[in-house]
Amino acid sequence: MKTSSGITVNLQELIRPEIRELRAYQSHLYPGVVKMDANENPFPWPAGMREALFREDIVFNRYPDSSARELKAAIAGYAGVSSDEILIGNGSDEVIQLILATFGGVGKAVVLHPPTFGMYDAAACVTATAVIRVPLRQGLYLDTEGVLAAASSPEVSTIILCSPNNPTGTLFERTELLRLVAETGKVIIMDEAYAEFSGESIIDEIRNHPNLLVMRTFSKAFALAGLRLGYLLGQATTIELVNRVKQPFNVNVFTQRAGIVAVRYLEKYQAQIAEIKAETARLAKALSEIPGFKVYPTQANFILFQPDDPDIWAEKLLASGFLLRHMGDLPVLGKCLRVSAGLPEENSAFIQAIRAIASERGAIKESEQ
Repeated sequence: MKTSSGITVNLQELIRPEIRELRAYQSHLYPGVVKMDANENPFPWPAGMREALFREDIVFNRYPDSSARELKAAIAGYAGVSSDEILIGNGSDEVIQLILATFGGVGKAVVLHPPTFGMYDAAACVTATAVIRVPLRQGLYLDTEGVLAAASSPEVSTIILCSPNNPTGTLFERTELLRLVAETGKVIIMDEAYAEFSGESIIDEIRNHPNLLVMRTFSKAFALAGLRLGYLLGQATTIELVNRVKQPFNVNVFTQRAGIVAVRYLEKYQAQIAEIKAETARLAKALSEIPGFKVYPTQANFILFQPDDPDIWAEKLLASGFLLRHMGDLPVLGKCLRVSAGLPEENSAFIQAIRAIASERGAIKESEQ
């Protein structure tokens, strides 16, 4: 293209090669469907929380508190850490990028365990961090020895572990995780986005390991996905390093205040979590009863499953009004679908739909014989 002065500008030649190959994340909208694709909490905020938030004295014409001191104090009480052991992020996505901007970059590498959360790869690309992949054993289980071997490479600076893992729902063994923290000598990032559903965490080990960072989020159990609020836990000296690359006003005043109020409603959220876990189990049971389905165990609020023909099933379920996540071709496992627990009535309708589709497909197959 040419500028107004006639100078030719080739934008493709001006950007880094990695960015040239990167494709922007796109979230497609399907009006009128039941969203069961994004692992969100389907319930509305607890009764009274919205009103309590709107009663707060929120000043919109001033910059937010860069240190998010009140929010950190609320999280500190919830997570059992001190305020200086917390960094607040604009969702976990920003936190991932901040960590790799701090410890990654040119000449550095991060170890990932596919299949796992896709934003790790994206953050590595943006920060010019190389990626070393150690696939999960059988597509589900952490290859501890493989990660140890990969971590021995001098360029490796970080290892990201997701437990429960997205998209498999697998909860990795605590002893394996702590072995990697103790033996690799690298920064270990534990993504515990779904810890409220599994009931398992290694936050209590932060005091013992300066190289351990734990990511948490308000997007899942606390139903604040639309406000983008994540946080990072670690020893104060480690958090201070990551804080150096954070933008000063990265989390707005409304989101900060929403997080503070949400923690006050913890007991009501815990009731929601219990119901989501029960609904997830109900969905898993129903899916396992469909002939030709393989359903993987989960410790999160979603289920990975493998129908006889994932492409057809995704299409038919969308036509029936249910949006699932098509995970594509996962390492070892192959094509799979992932479904998040919805509201009880949505889950009942979904179960009816899969049974109807299964019956229809069975009738078609019989007629073809």
